[in-house]
Amino acid sequence: MSAEAIMDAMPIKVNKTTIYRILDRFAEKGEVHFITGKNGKAYYALCDGCSVSHKIHNHIHFECQVCQEVTCQPNTLHIPNLEGFTIQETQFLVIGICNKCKK
Repeated sequence: MSAEAIMDAMPIKVNKTTIYRILDRFAEKGEVHFITGKNGKAYYALCDGCSVSHKIHNHIHFECQVCQEVTCQPNTLHIPNLEGFTIQETQFLVIGICNKCKK
């Protein structure tokens, strides 16, 4: 979900800055991870079995061009060791049309 979607789903009015601060703290603690969508907006999901370094995502995220929903996919990817480089974050985003929107 995007921060805006989270705000819309809340039963009380909360400042957007507060939502982003909370999401940043959750991400730092490994409770949520995020992916940057095609539009540059961050989408957040609860971590479920993320590695210790939850910024190194080894799965694909799919963004639907019709409904803009971003979902985690079960496909696991091998993150290569790059000699001479330290990987701090990975993001794998596939963009297309989801099955729901194809119908």
